[in-house]
Amino acid sequence: MHHTFKRIVVLINDISNIDDLLQKGVDFSKQHKKTLEILFVQEKPTDSLLDYFLSSRSRAYIPLDKVQVKEKIQKYINQLDTDAKSEVTILEENILERVLAHAKTCKDILFITNYDKKLSEKLLEKTPYSYWIFKNSSLTYNNILLPIELSDEAVDDIKLTQDIFPQSAIDIVHDYHYMIPRTEKDGSATIVPIVGSVDKELHEGTREKQKRIFENYKKEFHVKGDFIEEKKGLEKDIVNYIKNKETDLVVIHHQEKLMFVPSLTLDLLEDVPLNFLVLNR
Repeated sequence: MHHTFKRIVVLINDISNIDDLLQKGVDFSKQHKKTLEILFVQEKPTDSLLDYFLSSRSRAYIPLDKVQVKEKIQKYINQLDTDAKSEVTILEENILERVLAHAKTCKDILFITNYDKKLSEKLLEKTPYSYWIFKNSSLTYNNILLPIELSDEAVDDIKLTQDIFPQSAIDIVHDYHYMIPRTEKDGSATIVPIVGSVDKELHEGTREKQKRIFENYKKEFHVKGDFIEEKKGLEKDIVNYIKNKETDLVVIHHQEKLMFVPSLTLDLLEDVPLNFLVLNR
């Protein structure tokens, strides 16, 4: 396999769709031959909690019964797969600090969790890990959509996605409007959107070159895909494309220097009603 996660952690901070998270965690940990870790961090009791996650005394004032929570999660995992190897950790308060402490120095780690706007923003912006973020209950991924940069990392991105999902059909997509790099005096790269007629004329040669590169990727890796050249607006183009595409999962390779910086990734997460696998380099 081109890539194997060293650790796989189901991150739970509420009860919504806990069965889907644990099911995906069990399946994915078996695929990668890893012990499944479950990290339950409860910020505060809420009405959505199931009764057995709270002590039998006054639920308005008594904190989580950690032993009972752990037993119930472990029992559910055993029902999913009696051979599954798992470790359950129950904590309270400050989920961001708990995630960082749980991961320790390991960056090659995948957290499987539900989408929460505020929490997802914190995790993606302040931690260096990969996240499988659930927005719906889909557990099968026959069709994968992979937005790509036309950069040196694109080949690795496609290979990695194919290795993680060897049985899935993968479509790649590239939005040309984001993709004009400008090198600054300090050597850093800035992506300059193409928005005006002068920009389009000046970069016509670049556009044609990028289209050829994109088509070569499709042939080399036996994938389908689209090169977006719409004029509706930068973010709107890629969001509309994904919404209208028949796909089960969007895979994003998180990058600080190019298109998929945290801000754009978060915009897509908020606007697109699909599950996302966000892979940090």
